[in-house]
Amino acid sequence: MVDTDILVDFFHNQDYAKKLIGRLAEEGKIHISILTITELRTGFTPEQAEFLLPKLYKMVTILPITVDQAELAGKFRYQYRIKGKILSTIDTLIAAATLSKNLLLITRNKKDFPMPEIKLYELQN
Repeated sequence: MVDTDILVDFFHNQDYAKKLIGRLAEEGKIHISILTITELRTGFTPEQAEFLLPKLYKMVTILPITVDQAELAGKFRYQYRIKGKILSTIDTLIAAATLSKNLLLITRNKKDFPMPEIKLYELQN
């Protein structure tokens, strides 16, 4: 599962992200959450969205959110809230989708995914 931050870097022509996404595209292994579309669209102008999103849709498998994943995300938010750590709804939903599909999460934002059961491939640039 490719997190939004990696795709933002890809669209900003960061070398590491272009290489990573290129390699994953060749292997046909780019999975993103449907919520990543929301996050990307929030940062795009209408013109950028019209140009970039259709290209992205051809490169990736977009995973929906299921009821079970929504429940797991709520469980994650609760578990961390009672410890005093607030996690975003979107990040916990992405974590739940990643876990339920047994995928590796590719992100630079390890702090957003503190759940030990999530397999992270953390990138530094």
